[in-house]
Amino acid sequence: MNQITVYALIAALLACLGFGGALWWQSGRVAGLEADKARLERSVLSLEAARAQARTAARVAQAEAARQRGLAAEYEQVKDAFRKGDFDAPLPDDFRALLDRILRAED
Repeated sequence: MNQITVYALIAALLACLGFGGALWWQSGRVAGLEADKARLERSVLSLEAARAQARTAARVAQAEAARQRGLAAEYEQVKDAFRKGDFDAPLPDDFRALLDRILRAED
């Protein structure tokens, strides 16, 4: 073998070793990236669940606000009737229940 062939073989061997090392290093990077991807996918699922829960909470809060607005309107009607001297105006059910509990507590 002449000297050029030996150098070519050494260069080819070093290139193969370098290529193998690069593949080994990349395989570690790929595994790390796959782990990151799995973690991020779990995070996305968690955030989507939290978003759904927040939307449900918002709907519940809106329903409660609507209920409170309705009660406020009923109490305003009773208050206006009392101001006008109409003491026979019907009282809201929950207000009557509250008065009943207060009056029975004194017995």
